[in-house]
This record gives sequence, structure tokens and C-alpha cells, in this order.
Amino acid sequence: MKILRILAVTGLVTLAGTACADLEVVNLNDPDRERALATPGDVESLITGAFRSYWYANQDWAPGPALSTGADEASASWGNFFMKDFSSEPRVAIPNSPSYGYAYVIEDPWFSAYSGLAAVRDGIIAIEGGLVIEDEDGADVTNRALTFGKMIQGLSMGWIALLYDQGFTLDETTDIETAVMVPYNEVMAAGLAKLDEAISLAGSTSFTTNDAWMSGTFTNTDLAKFMHSMKARFMAQVPRTEADRGAVNWGSVISEINQGITEDFTVYGDDIIWWDILKTYNEFSTWARGDIRTLGPADQSGGYQAWMAMPVEQRNEFLIDTDDARITGGDPESDGLYFRYSGPSGFRPNRGTYHFSYYSSSRYIPYWSDWLGDMEFVTVAEMDHLKAEALYRTNGSMDEILQLVNKYRVPNSGLPAVTANGVVGQDRCVPKMPNGACADLWETMKYEKRIEVWHTAAGIAFFDDRGWGDLVQHTAVQFPVPAQELLTLLMDVYTFGGPGGDGAAPDQIINPEFTPELIKERVRTFERINNRHAKRFSEMTQMK
Repeated sequence: MKILRILAVTGLVTLAGTACADLEVVNLNDPDRERALATPGDVESLITGAFRSYWYANQDWAPGPALSTGADEASASWGNFFMKDFSSEPRVAIPNSPSYGYAYVIEDPWFSAYSGLAAVRDGIIAIEGGLVIEDEDGADVTNRALTFGKMIQGLSMGWIALLYDQGFTLDETTDIETAVMVPYNEVMAAGLAKLDEAISLAGSTSFTTNDAWMSGTFTNTDLAKFMHSMKARFMAQVPRTEADRGAVNWGSVISEINQGITEDFTVYGDDIIWWDILKTYNEFSTWARGDIRTLGPADQSGGYQAWMAMPVEQRNEFLIDTDDARITGGDPESDGLYFRYSGPSGFRPNRGTYHFSYYSSSRYIPYWSDWLGDMEFVTVAEMDHLKAEALYRTNGSMDEILQLVNKYRVPNSGLPAVTANGVVGQDRCVPKMPNGACADLWETMKYEKRIEVWHTAAGIAFFDDRGWGDLVQHTAVQFPVPAQELLTLLMDVYTFGGPGGDGAAPDQIINPEFTPELIKERVRTFERINNRHAKRFSEMTQMK
């Protein structure tokens, strides 16, 4: 497959450039690979630099804001970051075209993840060829690089499987001439297997990572716990339907959580390379607000029920009367622990007042005030709420379920504790259903997770709502392979979402036949790919 050769070039050039290797590239289709992999230090830099590609594929410009608005977690009608087109109602099909103004939201996670996978592949091949990596004291640290590389493979393939309907399982065993894409569940299985390999390697030796690799230092034990938690997240998030989420091996999820993090896993934001768009732009009240579908169930005035009952085009922002101290301080125009009253929305009314909300997030103000500080990526709160779901689905201990949920609800919200009946029977119960009834335990658990795990990492609310069956009708439940990739592979361009079918079903096939116009478009696509890689190489080498 030509695209895999291109990806191998991208991974080598971009990541070696990030590591400031002294590369002299004759052209982008034939980089000086032997020189780039000439020393053990080059190989280690190639592998460890791949976490930046993984982070970029998750927390940078795409796809976090789109997934958040698509899940009606945050609300925004700005076109930026694909927010309007992915969240407007009625839902529309994803515009999967290289010429689409926000095509990067579909493209960047794909190409960034595979860029990192290509780099790791080259590095591991070198190690399997006998290369030994030593630290400054002469100690053999080859296993550290191999552990890190396997971790990147697992994380990257897991992310591809969450987002796209299919993908490549690219590793050191892949024959790039015959590789084909496989369904997302096979990509996820490969990713989980890589994480198992990395966990096993992490347990065989002691080491500490370099601060530059993940913008923070981590021991082998830290990484093993992180990977166990990521496995739990992946296993729960990959289902596309309620039935598939119900069929998850929840006992295995619990096992992974029990071996996972015991304190929040964070990456340090430096406002240069490492940053998180969800904790910056989507916290600004001018950019995004807390969606009524997420915050409305806390309301006691009847406004939420009226909002849900009226036609979508007639919906507008309203003041939320709630005792949930995370949303307001009691008065509808006061600030809560996690959200704040921000006045009327500044969105364009002609794009739908149903996007409007008086409330914006204030959870990450300490971070976005200067874009410096710890950026949460996997939290104990996320794992606790996920474990509560796993126990609920396996008829586990009710006492433990309630303890896990109330651990956050009671001290943070000031609300009465959740019981086995949810909040049924409580005065001014939170949350309330669209019909005004007090929520049962299951609906209360979902509400609590949405509030407590807000914007921890890209896609959590979206993947949860997908598996819970709570996405708005016709929302695309997955991304198609980017058109740029499909055109390069001479494959039909397709997409998901929009009226005429459920979100997981292809809404349309684009350019199904070869025509002169299609051939010209594919030529232009190859030109765009070459320009894209040339630009990336130029930008990265200037960072030295």
C-alpha cells in the first residue's frame, strides 16, 4: 500500500526532526533512513518522540471539540473545529472531502496516529536487528525504549479503533506492500494486545522516562498502571451500540481498573508543544458553553422539561434553578464549583438558539489562564465512575457502586447521596428526566459521570453516549477513513451520519465510479499530501 510507505516517511522525518537529529533529506519520498537510525540515541528518540504524535491525535485541535459538541457535552455553533456541522440539528453527514474547510478534524487524528506508529515500527525493527540502547552511564536501556514503543502502538491503534470504522494494524511485522485495512474491532484487539506486551515488558525491569517524552517523568510502574487504565477505557468505549456496550467483558474492565492508576495521570502543559484544546478554547465562554442536555437535568424550575418538549428550532437558553453546587452557587446567576454563569451566549442566532446556554465551564481556569500546568488525561474519578458502571452491569456490590458515585457527588455537589433507587423520592431531586421524574440509579450514574469527568480527555462523553444510546438521532457514531487516504488508495470515499439511516450506517457513497473529474481530484490529493509532508518537515526542523 502506497499510503503506508508515505506514513513511514512521515513518521521518520517528523519525529526525527522533533528529536533534532541531523538529517539531510534529498527528497521526502526517499529520506536518509540509514543516517536517521544510525545511532542508538536516534532510535530511542524516534520511538519516544512518537508520544507527541499520539497526544496531537487526541488533545490538539482535533477531534476533541467536535466530539464534545457532538455528544451535547459542550455547546457551540461556531464552524471552528467542526463544532457546528457535527452538532447542529437535524444532524448531517460528515463532509468527508479533502476540500472541506474542517477536513483536518477527520484527517489529523488519522495521520498523526499513523505517523507515530510508523516511527515506532522503524525503531523496533532496528532493535530486533540487534541494536542496543545505553544511557549516559552505559546501562542497557533497550527494554525501556521497547516498552515505550509497544505502549505507543497500543495507544495509537486503540485511538484509531475508537474513532474510525476501520484502519491498519501497523507494526514491525506489517508487510507494507500487502497491508489492508481491517474493521475497528480488529484494530482494537491488536491495540489491546500491544498494551499487554508493554505491560509485561514494564514489569520486567525498572526505569524512569525522560521528561521530554511525555512532558513529565514516569516510572515503569507508573506506565503499567496508566496502560491498565487505558485498557479499561478502550474496552468500555469501543462499542458502537447499546447492545455491544452491554456485551463488554465488564469483569475484565474491573480487573484492569483495579490494576490501574491510583492518582490522576497528567501531562504537563508548557504552552509550546504540550497543550490541550479542551482545557483551553472549550473553557472560554465565547467559544463554548455547557450544553443544556448535560446541565439541564439539574434544573428544578421545569425549564429543562419545557426545553426538551418544544421543537428544536424554538429552544433557547434559560436560567437553571438547582441545588447542585457544581453548576451554580444556588442563585441561577451565580457561579458553581465547575461551571459559571456567563450571561447570554454570543453565538449566531441564525445557526440555532438551541446551541445557547447561560453557563460555561470553569473547571480548568487555573490551566488556561496561562496554558501552563498539569493536564489531566486519565483520572481516578473517571475510573471510579467506570467501575461503578461495570459493577452495575455485573450485579456487583450495591454498596460499592453507591460509594464510588457518592464519593464525588456528596462533597462536590452538596446534594443528598444517591441510593439504590437513584434520586427517586428526594426533594428537588437531581437529576430529573425530560418528563420531570426523578432519575433512577442508572440515569443518575450517567449524569454524575458527565459532570465529574467533563473534558478530561477527548471523546469520553461522546464514546459513553454512543454506547449508552444517548447520542442525538443520526449523529455519526464513528468517523470514516479520511477522504485524502481513500483517494490515495484508489478507494471509494464514504461517510457516516445524517438523516436517512442510523449514525453507524453509511449515509452515502461519494464518487463511486472513476471519472475524469475523480482522477483529477486524486492527482490533486497526491499533490496535497506531498505539500503537507513538506510543510511538516520544514516546521519540525525549524524547532531544533
